[in-house]
Amino acid sequence: MIIPSKRKAIQRNLTVLKITDVALFCVLFWLVPIFLGYAQEETSLPEMEWDGHLKLYSRILFPKSNSAYQAVGLSPNYDGYGELRLNNKTFFGDTLYMEVNYEALAGGGGTREDGEKLKARYPALFPNGLSGPIRDDHRFFDLTATLHQGQRSVIYHRLDRAFFSFSPSWGEIRIGRQAVTWGHGFTFNPMDLFNPFAPTDLERDYKTGDDLILVHFPVKGVDVDMIYAAHRDPETDKAGMDQSSLGVKLHANLNRVDTDIMVARHYKDMVTGIGTAGTLGDAAFRLDLTGTFLDQKSRGRSFYISGVANIDYSWVWFNRNWYGYIELYYNGLSDNDYTQELMDPAVSDRLDRGELFALGRWYASANVNLEIHPLVNLYITPIINLHDDSGMLLPRIVYDFSDNIRITLTALLNWGATGTEYGGYVIPDTGFTLAPADTISAWITWYF
Repeated sequence: MIIPSKRKAIQRNLTVLKITDVALFCVLFWLVPIFLGYAQEETSLPEMEWDGHLKLYSRILFPKSNSAYQAVGLSPNYDGYGELRLNNKTFFGDTLYMEVNYEALAGGGGTREDGEKLKARYPALFPNGLSGPIRDDHRFFDLTATLHQGQRSVIYHRLDRAFFSFSPSWGEIRIGRQAVTWGHGFTFNPMDLFNPFAPTDLERDYKTGDDLILVHFPVKGVDVDMIYAAHRDPETDKAGMDQSSLGVKLHANLNRVDTDIMVARHYKDMVTGIGTAGTLGDAAFRLDLTGTFLDQKSRGRSFYISGVANIDYSWVWFNRNWYGYIELYYNGLSDNDYTQELMDPAVSDRLDRGELFALGRWYASANVNLEIHPLVNLYITPIINLHDDSGMLLPRIVYDFSDNIRITLTALLNWGATGTEYGGYVIPDTGFTLAPADTISAWITWYF
């Protein structure tokens, strides 16, 4: 047994080691392209580009009476945090550059406090609470270091990008933590296997990076992407092909229609996909279909299909600029029994890895953007589960206060009857009902 005083000392030492590891990773990562640059007889000093942002964020969360919050209190939660992001791109000649993006975040509030209470009472159900640092436990490198964790607050920093890119005459090679997006979905994107955005992610300036190797090259009019994404088992900390992803995507323009063909081994499953994008009159359309061969059967099935189709269009009405899209999403892994699906590893693993965000089978989503003023835009995004008629509405107003300051006000409003996905359904063997909370948020971002 470790006595409390020694346990705290060990935790402090681990935190210091974690911070040291992040710093050492930065230094070593920066030295690699320097060495390669000099090996190419680049005698001049490398050129650098810097940018970033500072964001101040606030939120009011309204727990529902039939949710897990019932065990810790239903009063509104007031949350806030600050985020600093520094982006550096260093060029070592014309064919080699390195990119490193650093993030530091501090904040907390009532949601974190409730999450810590739930974690203490029900550790199996809420092992990470409700609010905390971005988790790197699935990634090959753990580049997130927690500086402080309290009952109501948390401070941490991390590297969200850390890769270098080499561009020989035949293509490009990128190695390190980076972001890659496959597929054409707006709200849902089943072809995107690498950290897709959640439907509720309204700000998509930066996608969370993953540790991978990307090789890109053209062959007779076909663009080829080859990816190896290295992951670890969070339970054992072991890496290997069973925890990683290896994929190839071919892109070509066939009769003015962009066409993608994908084949991947994602963890233990095989995934194939085809996607198209083109124009239909003055509108643009996109269609993606994926087929997944499961390593282990999921509720009697060893294969399922998912797909997304959308069409978008812009127009002028009442002397105002408008833009909108309509999207239909099919999740073939679902049988619309949410309680049983949570007990299925094929579903729970994808939820935990941040690859799946919906438990229903059919969804409709849309977006309408009205330019009220050249500096003020209104966005309205509904998402509807077509099986149980529950859904969410995400209205948003964005005000470009100046060339480098943006103010955003948004809400997330859920509706649905008891037993529906967005109205609330029972978590198996717990008595808890999983019901999403309504929120009102505001943030201001200074870009530099």
